[in-house]
Amino acid sequence: MRSNIKRVVLKRSQLEQYKSKSLVGHWVLVTESFEDLQKENDKSSKQDRGCSDESSVSTRFTTGNVTVRPGSAEGFLDISGGGYLHVEGERFDGGGPFDRVSTVNADDNLLRLESFHTFKSVRRLSLRRNRLKSVRPIDGDLAETLIRLDVSENQLNPDDIYRLSMSKLEELYMLANNLTVIPESITNCHCFLSLKLLDLSDNYLSCPRTLYMLSTLHNLQELIMSNNRISYIPYLIAKQEADNSNGDNKTEAYQDEEDIENNKSDDTKKIIYQVHHIPFVSLNTINLSNNLIAHNSSVIPLVCWPSLKNVILTANNISLKKNLIEFKNLSSTLSVFNIKIKR
Repeated sequence: MRSNIKRVVLKRSQLEQYKSKSLVGHWVLVTESFEDLQKENDKSSKQDRGCSDESSVSTRFTTGNVTVRPGSAEGFLDISGGGYLHVEGERFDGGGPFDRVSTVNADDNLLRLESFHTFKSVRRLSLRRNRLKSVRPIDGDLAETLIRLDVSENQLNPDDIYRLSMSKLEELYMLANNLTVIPESITNCHCFLSLKLLDLSDNYLSCPRTLYMLSTLHNLQELIMSNNRISYIPYLIAKQEADNSNGDNKTEAYQDEEDIENNKSDDTKKIIYQVHHIPFVSLNTINLSNNLIAHNSSVIPLVCWPSLKNVILTANNISLKKNLIEFKNLSSTLSVFNIKIKR
């Protein structure tokens, strides 16, 4: 007599569920299509990432949860992607291995600048993608040692630039923070006294006043502003200190801007700022690639910057093949001032 066998055809994703609910039967696993397997794998991966993220955000940034690699690599601390959370009041000083850390990669966490204030020797710190919405001024031991800071791909605002300006930073990277303006406050003579490199790429900077304010950074040697919305460079003309007081200077700069814009078309737009300082006195390189510069006249004001040697204009309208003759004319003009341009 033939036994009563229940035969069910299942996919791999259904097998375990059916087995757990059925006490009898015989299961046959059929070959699934690539698309079905891919969907199942994607679903599983998302679940795994969800579990991983959930466990990561519970990792507190404490001395007990972080290990400094011994030996030759002990000066480098890599905690990127660890899902670490800032712990208020946690200290990393006290003569241990953290005192010898000079470089920290803390990308892709939930940390803050103050998470590292008690590190004794950190000179280079990267905090990319830490969901930073603001920063406090660099404080503690970090204020004495930090010279390179990367806070790119966060959600910082213009005021945060000023908060970082009282530091001893030599290199600051603020790419992709959705910045639209530079704060007026950085024209203070005490701001960024040591800064040599500033990277503001991948933001939304367009106002010519941005360059007017950055021109006060007397030690800046390299300025990177690629992937913004800059369409022309303003004239920055130094004037005698005796002409006006500092207070009047700002008003006059606005007045010059208003008068000239009203009388010029977009193609020949000029803005002149009369300043009491030598503009960009140390700057030798500016990267303006992938902006909106379309005409020679938009770039000519660069000749007013006394130390400028290199200008990068890649992926601007003026550097396109169809504008090659105009670009060569610009190159010839700037070469008189010992300025090289790259298209």
